[in-house]
Parts: sequence; structure tokens; C-alpha cells
Amino acid sequence: MPGNRGGPRVAINHKPRLLPGSPYFGEQFLAEAKRQGRQACFWDKDQKPDLVLVIDCDQDLERLDRYRSAGVKIVQRVDGVGIVNAREPRQDNFIFQTSEKADAIIFQSNFCREIWLRAFPLDKPSTIIYNGADARVFSAEGKKRDFGFERLMVTGARWRPWKGLDQVVEVFLKRDRKDLGLVVAGDGAEVPKHPRIIATGKLSHKQMAEVFRAADFFIYLPWQEWCPKVVSQALVAGLPVVCSYRGGTRELVSDCGIAVHGAKDHDLEDFGRNPVDIDETVKAVETVLARGERCRPRPDLHLSFMVEQYFDFFEKTLAGKE
Repeated sequence: MPGNRGGPRVAINHKPRLLPGSPYFGEQFLAEAKRQGRQACFWDKDQKPDLVLVIDCDQDLERLDRYRSAGVKIVQRVDGVGIVNAREPRQDNFIFQTSEKADAIIFQSNFCREIWLRAFPLDKPSTIIYNGADARVFSAEGKKRDFGFERLMVTGARWRPWKGLDQVVEVFLKRDRKDLGLVVAGDGAEVPKHPRIIATGKLSHKQMAEVFRAADFFIYLPWQEWCPKVVSQALVAGLPVVCSYRGGTRELVSDCGIAVHGAKDHDLEDFGRNPVDIDETVKAVETVLARGERCRPRPDLHLSFMVEQYFDFFEKTLAGKE
């Protein structure tokens, strides 16, 4: 709903990268805020905003102090807990150092908040707001990319060891259905040569949506995640999700898929490798394929709703109501 809504002037602690087709969180947030008629910009464009949104953390603590001295409120969107040394969780931890300057904190999941409370005090207002996906891009209806398979499972990430791509491939190979293909989207995917495994490399959001519409389900098996945006995107596009149990992913998925267990799901002190049970995961894949259903609509994960929740929290923070 375009037009100036008034409300707080919000500055974001990033500069735009403006990567065509693949905006990061700050760019998506800013574009949607402006679409809604809100007052928002990156912080170099506004020296005296009402409130600064710090995405993740910022090492320019002096700048944050200057904002606070000028009466500007600081809200931090926490992405993980930033612990480098488990014995000294505050050591070299810019996320925690930033939190000391913040007036309020937004966690991306209940899981993220729980892990935070195990390491740090929480003596300021906080809330939980899940990452959203742009429903105008990740719509369930629209163009599909044809890979030539009768059934299709898809996964995607910026591939690093803890994302669990090796387990996704293992599940696919163990089931070995002749009608089923696997598409792996994202940078750094290392997959075996196989006639039914396709690695696409990095895709724009528009291209990802075309892949999602062609798929039967999304599979995502990281050792641990806080609130993966790619899962919100898949769900908004209508895909049921098979995911690992530990972390914030299963909160997003809710009843729109199946969470599969690992050996150390409840060991919240160990952030290391936690492989899922492969047999359980294969059964989950078969269950989702047998259902053959798209997931229910997820307006709770729309980017527009996410931004509305952020601004509602901003206004409460400025009013001292949180």
C-alpha cells in the first residue's frame, strides 16, 4: 500500500550491494518498507533518524554511541550468537558487543533466543520475528523451470559444510527412485556426477521461484540454523519441507513438512556436526511424495507481514511500551 504512512524514520546499518535479482536482507527490508510507504533508508542517508536497525552486528560501536547520545533508539536483529570461544562467549563477539548498545533485540526464532539466554543476559525488550519471503516473487503460481523429471526434490543454500548437502545427496542416492530428480541451487555445491542430480549454481530470486514451482518438495538438512530465508521462500512458494530437527528451521516449517532427527538434537552446547538419521529422512521423503500436496498458504511468512511486525516493534520501542 504505497503512500507515506508517517511513523518512525528508520536507518539501516548497511550499504546496498544491489546484486541483480538476489537482494540480501537489508535490501529486501528497505524495498518492502518503501513499498509500504514507510520512512526507511541506509544509515549514510540519514544522520538523525528516530531509530537505527542494526542487522546482525556492527563494529563501529562509536557510531552507535553517537546515535544513542542523540536520543536515537537502537534495535538489533540478532543473527546467531556470534560465539567464537565457548569458554568465553563474550570474547571477540561483535554480536554481543552490539547488543550492549541496543535498546531492544529482534530474534529470528525461539531457538535463537533460547541459545542466547544460555550464554548472555537479556535485560532489554525483545521479540521474535521470522524471516519473510516476497510473495510477489515466490508465488505458487507462475512460470516453472522444466528439468525433465516426473518428480523433483530441490534444495538450496550458499553451500558450506554445516548446511548438510552431503546428507541430502545420500538420502537421494539411497532412495534411488528412477522418476525422481534432485536440483541443488546455490554457490559452492559439490555433487557427484549423476544423470538425475543437477547443480544450478547461484540463481536470482525469480529463477529460484521457477525451480520451486516445478518441485514436489524442498529438503534442507543443516546441522543447525537460526531462521533460513530459503526455507521461508520455499514455503511461501507452496513447497512442503523435509528439514533437520535441531535449530529454528522446524519452527518455520511447522505443520508444512516433516522434521527428521539427528543424534545430538537436544545437546544445545554442541554446535558441531549432527547428521540426521538417513533412514528416517528417506521415509519422510516417501511420505511427502506420497501425499503429493502443496503446503497450505503461509501469509505469516510473507515479507510484507515481516516488515509490518518490525515497524510495530519499532513503534513500541520508541514509545517505551516493550
